[in-house]
Amino acid sequence: MRKHNIARMAATAGLALAMALGPVVVPVAAFADDTTTTSANGSVTILQNANNKSDATTTLGYQIFKADVVDNGTSKTASNITWASEEVGKVVVEQIKALDSSYAGTTAQDAADYLSTHLPAEGSSGTSTIIESNKLYSNIANALREDTNLTPTELTIGVAQDLSTGYWLFLTNTTSTDTGTNQVGSAPIYAVVGGGALTVSPKTTLPTVTKQVKNDATGANWSNVADSQVGQSLQYRLIGSVADPIPSYTTYYYKFTDTLSAGLTADSSTVAVTVETDGTSYMVPATVTTTDGIHTNYTTTLTTNTDNTSVLGVEFTDLKSLKDASGTAIPVNGTTKVYVTYSAALNSNAVVANGYNDNSVMLTYSNNPGTDSKGYSTPSSVRDYTFKLNLVKVDSSKQSTKLAGAKFTIQATTPDEGAGTKYVQADGSLGDSAYEFTTDSTGNISVSGLDVGKYTVVETQAPSSYNTVASFDFEIRATYDTAGALTKVEASSSNSTAADASTDTNGLVTVTVKDKPGMSLPLTGQAGVTITWIAGGAVLALGITHLVRSRKNSEDNAE
Repeated sequence: MRKHNIARMAATAGLALAMALGPVVVPVAAFADDTTTTSANGSVTILQNANNKSDATTTLGYQIFKADVVDNGTSKTASNITWASEEVGKVVVEQIKALDSSYAGTTAQDAADYLSTHLPAEGSSGTSTIIESNKLYSNIANALREDTNLTPTELTIGVAQDLSTGYWLFLTNTTSTDTGTNQVGSAPIYAVVGGGALTVSPKTTLPTVTKQVKNDATGANWSNVADSQVGQSLQYRLIGSVADPIPSYTTYYYKFTDTLSAGLTADSSTVAVTVETDGTSYMVPATVTTTDGIHTNYTTTLTTNTDNTSVLGVEFTDLKSLKDASGTAIPVNGTTKVYVTYSAALNSNAVVANGYNDNSVMLTYSNNPGTDSKGYSTPSSVRDYTFKLNLVKVDSSKQSTKLAGAKFTIQATTPDEGAGTKYVQADGSLGDSAYEFTTDSTGNISVSGLDVGKYTVVETQAPSSYNTVASFDFEIRATYDTAGALTKVEASSSNSTAADASTDTNGLVTVTVKDKPGMSLPLTGQAGVTITWIAGGAVLALGITHLVRSRKNSEDNAE
């Protein structure tokens, strides 16, 4: 009985730190019993980070304390604690004293006792505890990483490795994340090694970004595809998430880089930012005037490349320091979503019919607590389609005969953006005044940049010797798949006698207008009119002859 009490007292006096899976520290008191196991080394396996798309990260291990470890299967208890090295002891004590000048400990056991009573997250512990920046555990982690006199142990992801028993710190190696696409490092992991094998699953999430466009059809929602008219302004939205352990970062860099095709012109003045945290939305102004001066939440840049593509950047040097218009701090944590909206217009460089106008966004973010390392997301893209119209004027009875010189106006009767009475202009945009199109020598009118919707065609002037057709409507309809790819374009005419409408596999809309030629009307009594003209001519000729003879006789008599 006495022997059992001694074992209980020895274990309780030691540092009791339970195995921490993730960025947590779990202090508990435990004592040895008949089921415990001990060992000189402990097996440690760092699992692949399931949040990383293609994990190429490595982990560095820093032993803080050497200790005898007792493992009863559910917890690990450390006793007979000594420093892993004098250098480690110096670093840890410096960090303790930096936060608590009254600390007077002289041994590793003193430091262990202090650590066990100064847990992360204000004394709480558990598998969901996040080690916050600028506090004791994160400061120790950062200081050990930065100490060039220390040589950490490098662990290969997914490979079991024997380590000396004691208390260890595990950090993601900066060299494996500083140029990583879809890579994110774990927050600091503190764990007791020894006894049973230790398996560590990094607790973190990978920031992601999504781009959306709002189609102009009435009632349309945000999506990955839209169709529009040249000159029309479209609404875009970028949505970014953050890593769960963002509290572990001292500062959190965050940037949207949005690349637009040559067919789109962004308006940087329309950029607006909101942040949603725990279900509450906050408006984020670009700058805020505070008692300390001007505080910058984010900056916006817009550059144009030589190929007419452009890049819109929205950059946050520290997402954790956001303030609202009143200067009040905006809360940011692992649930935070960042929303950026802006407008861009389809321009004359737009890809029409055979293709689409794409634009994509990439997210750059801090990806390893305690470092300047940055990661990059998979780009997210959306598509915008616009269509081309060929209006062909033909002889209704012989459609191979193309008619030049016909004039038309094209009105956007019900464009899907609900623009009201608008007329298609020469460049495909919509205007308030009617524009008159004239068929060329091949009988053709070509207009690029039309949206889906219904259009009314009015022939204002027919070719010589042809009759104008009655006004008619044609409609363009488009269908897309879930990925935003155009699957079908349809066109129809309200009056097949006047015009036919069709599309080809590339989405080119052809409207064939069929004019009827003028006709010769029968003239009754035409022969009598001709005889009258002949008789009248004979009388006129006799009269002139008589007049000439009378004048000649008068002249002869006068002589």
